[in-house]
Amino acid sequence: MSTTSIIVPKLRTIPVVLGTSTSDLYTVPANYKATITSIFISNTTASTLTFSLDWYVASTATTYNIAELVIIDPNSFIQVENAFYLAQNDKLKGLASAGSSVSVFITVDEAFYPVQF
Repeated sequence: MSTTSIIVPKLRTIPVVLGTSTSDLYTVPANYKATITSIFISNTTASTLTFSLDWYVASTATTYNIAELVIIDPNSFIQVENAFYLAQNDKLKGLASAGSSVSVFITVDEAFYPVQF
């Protein structure tokens, strides 16, 4: 007897305001895989700020640096359009040099897999 898995895609954009301590921005839900298709980082202040982004891989409990102390000019944005492929419980984390001043918009395509191998 064969078993058929139904993959149900879910497209989302997740807005997050960065704080000055590293915090979770996005966590892949259990039984999902996720493709982050875009990360949009904006500075809406009149000051030059920095931000950092990390990728936590749950299966190995390892954190990888994506961007460290990147300078973002006043009233400007940076967009990352390269895809990141994440597994269940993986996380995107981040922080900024000033709280409530840098916003991140994560566009993600989540796919539900009833059985994870």
